[in-house]
Amino acid sequence: MENVKLEWKGGMQFDAQVDGHTITLDAPETLGGMNVGARPKPLLLVALAGCTGMDVASLARKMRVEYDRLEIDVEAEKTDEMPVVYRSMTLRYRFEGQGIDPSKPLKMVSLSQERYCGVSAMLRQVCPVAVEVYLNGERIG
Repeated sequence: MENVKLEWKGGMQFDAQVDGHTITLDAPETLGGMNVGARPKPLLLVALAGCTGMDVASLARKMRVEYDRLEIDVEAEKTDEMPVVYRSMTLRYRFEGQGIDPSKPLKMVSLSQERYCGVSAMLRQVCPVAVEVYLNGERIG
């Protein structure tokens, strides 16, 4: 079982304890915070990118795929009405490196999304998660 603990630090600020690490949460000044930490909802996007990113890094090692750079960004569209929730998400994987067979990044991303990434599996139950894959700036999937 996993467990996180939040401690209120005043105003809108909380410190979260996660696996022995501290993550500071806060609201922007316009919403009564001091803007000294992340907002909770975007941390869902961090969890998604982090989960699939770790999958891809592990799969790259196993498949002997060497890349110079990997960036994963997540764009999420929000609803206008309260409670504001994510309506849809787009994951963009950006691989950089020479001599990479384009089928390899596609395979790694596919395995992550279809078999390994639990965060993606959970989020797909409540909103669509689109995937785009780029290699050296060119979209390949």
